[in-house]
Amino acid sequence: MYGQPWCRDGIRVEDLALQYAPKSGVDAWNREKQQPVLLSVSLSFRSGFDTAASQDALDESTMHYGLLSKNLRALRPVQDWETLDNLAHRVHQTILDTPPGDALIQSCQIEIKLPKASLLGDYVNYVYFVEDQEHTGRVLHLSRVFIPTLIGVNDNERTAKQKLYVSVWIDRIQADDSESYTELERILTQAIEPTEFETLESLAIYVLKVLKMNYEPLKSRETSVRLRMEKPQAVPHASAPIIEIVRTSDELAAMVR
Repeated sequence: MYGQPWCRDGIRVEDLALQYAPKSGVDAWNREKQQPVLLSVSLSFRSGFDTAASQDALDESTMHYGLLSKNLRALRPVQDWETLDNLAHRVHQTILDTPPGDALIQSCQIEIKLPKASLLGDYVNYVYFVEDQEHTGRVLHLSRVFIPTLIGVNDNERTAKQKLYVSVWIDRIQADDSESYTELERILTQAIEPTEFETLESLAIYVLKVLKMNYEPLKSRETSVRLRMEKPQAVPHASAPIIEIVRTSDELAAMVR
């Protein structure tokens, strides 16, 4: 088998556009403005959907993804503003209210994608994990932030800035920090753009140190980070060389001692 499955038996609805723009999160300028939201949910079932498969008909061994999508799309905005974490909680409740509900679902992953919430990146993604109705984790993902910088070991690369795409995942982020992505993007761009490193490896270590010292959510001992850097101009016959680095909270703390 190639790779690892996200569940044994289950369903996923991906990039579902909500009928009503939620009053949740902040926009790319850190303002409480309604914006587009794409919702993805992955549901892992307590047991297999063998009876639905054998009968070639929907039953309580699976969930009607059309009905689930309809219920999720009908989510209405709250009267006042809410955090992304609270929106994720309401999405989870809507999933449980869709038959067969909790009796079927062992775990779920809820992804709230904000395609307009980054000034220089592709999108912001807030991921919320639940296992047996107990919340088990959160991840804040900032995807492919475009930052021009001087980077490279070759003579020609020392003469001008080139494109760099930076993605970062903040794991086990706290609920109160779900809207901190504008701060994260600002720190990333201000840290990287003026640098003149030769290797992506050195730049990555430098960026993690800057984030640890300046990005408030990383001051928690429970929070870790994954950083990816893409350098598309470096290899003519490849879309991009990419490096990734992952550091736990203890490892981040040791980097800045």
